[in-house]
Amino acid sequence: MTEPMILEAFMPDFSGFSSPGWAALLSGPRERTAANYAKLHEGDNRPLDRDDYLKIIDEVGDPARQCAEIAKSFCDIFGIHLAIKLGIPHGLRFSRYEAESDRIVALVPLFTVRNILDRCEEKRHRSLDGIVPAEFEPLWQLAPESGGLSEAASRCLARLDRATLCTVLRAFANPGVEKKAIAGIAARRAELAFSNSIDWEKFRAAAAQRRREKYPRGNSLN
Repeated sequence: MTEPMILEAFMPDFSGFSSPGWAALLSGPRERTAANYAKLHEGDNRPLDRDDYLKIIDEVGDPARQCAEIAKSFCDIFGIHLAIKLGIPHGLRFSRYEAESDRIVALVPLFTVRNILDRCEEKRHRSLDGIVPAEFEPLWQLAPESGGLSEAASRCLARLDRATLCTVLRAFANPGVEKKAIAGIAARRAELAFSNSIDWEKFRAAAAQRRREKYPRGNSLN
């Protein structure tokens, strides 16, 4: 069986981790963890404060992993909304988060792109920003997976870059999907993504080192 052709797309309706809503999902668990550890150990002989723990978290954390896990959660939620709108399996899946552009990259089968473009001529949808579905007809005439592409079909395929596919996916996306995703991830996934981004063995070692530095004459105390 021939494998479907898979394309890359920027995820639509993602305003970036630099935007307030998403930034809070990254910073909130960090702030709460530091405050909780400071509160938990405030009765110790050599207590560390919130700022100490924030510095330790920054030393032992992996922000890239945290971003990737949250980005994947958004991709999963977006995919569920898209499947409901289309009424078919869509095959959309997370690929990676690109920090340089603050964008999420997803993998999408070509057959899903065709299905969306076909439906765009039949139902109400969000703007395609100048994309004309009929112009991609040469691409559907032969099976791209088999390599049997005409020159016209090859040109059509070349036009399906990540930005264009972002617009295509957005056509049938729920306009409120980002807001719903932020709320859902905040309730279930944000804390786990943060926890998974911390090397807790290094965290404990760094905390012990910080106590020795902060209380140089109290090394023998517990």
